[in-house]
Amino acid sequence: MDRNGKKWKDNKMFFVKSRTRVTAAVCMVLFLCSFLLSGCGGGASSKGGNCTISIECSTILDHMEDLKETKKEFVPQDGWILKETQVSFKGGETVFDVLKQICGEQGIHMASRYTPLYKSYYVEGINQLYEFDCGKNSGWMYSVNGKYPNYGCSSYRLEDGDKIEWRYTCNLGSDVGDQYAEDGK
Repeated sequence: MDRNGKKWKDNKMFFVKSRTRVTAAVCMVLFLCSFLLSGCGGGASSKGGNCTISIECSTILDHMEDLKETKKEFVPQDGWILKETQVSFKGGETVFDVLKQICGEQGIHMASRYTPLYKSYYVEGINQLYEFDCGKNSGWMYSVNGKYPNYGCSSYRLEDGDKIEWRYTCNLGSDVGDQYAEDGK
């Protein structure tokens, strides 16, 4: 018996029940804190910002003889589908997200497909101009800040101030300034 006249066994049971309740409460608090904090990302990638995007196909103008006849009506006279436009983006968004957003806002047709091997989206066509429409080495390429990444546009996370350029190539990138294509790498 304890000093209050209760049997030790009853006090022990009270202690075990109280400890279980405290442990459960602590676990619940930790779970809720981790859940709430998981939405508060840190670091540069969680910040949104502004970028610019442009879409052009001026290389086709030098290769009109190679362009499929049914596609000629989709090539603007100056080669610009979208002149440089500023776009706001959220943290974690990609080049693909911004392209999809601006094409939707401007009524520009865009077609893409997901490629599981590369875990990224591949842009097949913009403004009804698709890969291979202007020869076997033609299609869309993108650059960010003047550099052509060697991975898909949905894998490139944007940073504030990025400059995105979508360009139609007729020669695997060598005609739009891709250094890897020019160097033969």
